[in-house]
Amino acid sequence: MWYWILHVMGADNLSGPWYGFWSGFGSDLGEIAIIGGLISIYRRHNCHVKGCWRIGKHPVAGTTYVVCRQHHPDAAPTHQEVLAAHRAAKVRDA
Repeated sequence: MWYWILHVMGADNLSGPWYGFWSGFGSDLGEIAIIGGLISIYRRHNCHVKGCWRIGKHPVAGTTYVVCRQHHPDAAPTHQEVLAAHRAAKVRDA
C-alpha cells in the first residue's frame, strides 16, 4: 500500500528524483494555484453586502463600499430615461 501511495504521488524514483513528482502529483499544484487565484479574484470583487454572491461594480457615494446593482441605493434608470439622456447629449454636442 505504501509503495502505491508513493508511486501515485511521484515520490518513488521512476526516471530520476523529480521526474515522477512533476509528472504525477506535482503537476496538480498549478491547478490548485489557478483555483485559488480565481477564488481570490471573486472574493475581492464580490458585493460588500454580507451573503451576496454577485459581482460588485457600483461604488456607493461617500463610502468605500462597492455593491452589485441589486443592492445599490440609487434606482436604475429606465430605458426611456437613457434614451432621453442620449438625445440631450447629442443636442448639447451638436
